[in-house]
Amino acid sequence: MKLNIPPNYFYLTLVLSTVFFFLFPQYNAIPFPWNFAGLLLVIPGIYLIIHSWQIFMRHGTPENYVDRPRVVVSDGIYRYSRNPMYVGALMTSIGFCVILMGNLLSFIGTVFLFLVLQLFFIPCEERQMIDIFGDEYKEYMRKVRRWI
Repeated sequence: MKLNIPPNYFYLTLVLSTVFFFLFPQYNAIPFPWNFAGLLLVIPGIYLIIHSWQIFMRHGTPENYVDRPRVVVSDGIYRYSRNPMYVGALMTSIGFCVILMGNLLSFIGTVFLFLVLQLFFIPCEERQMIDIFGDEYKEYMRKVRRWI
């Protein structure tokens, strides 16, 4: 499996969190049924991912990390975050860790995902967007935060 696209890191995060949950149950911090509060992050996180993807599709621009973007998407949720899919992925990952009884080690995966996105994917994507769209994207960056 190639790990050169963000969704693969997201899936890896969920797997790592699950492994830590089963291997180290002594680090579970949230008792049943309170762990289901994690759904308060998982459900909106998944919605954010899907809704963001739908906005890309509506604009006819690819969201597959291979094809060249066709437009700067700046409406809908993209008025508030340049990376709502990543925000949704992190929300989902945090909520999933809470569902896993708040296992303290399971959050390592979420921290890993954040660091990979923040240090590698987002800067690379931003450079690509500046190369393609120039001042239009720089102005968008000036107006809209990277995360939230």
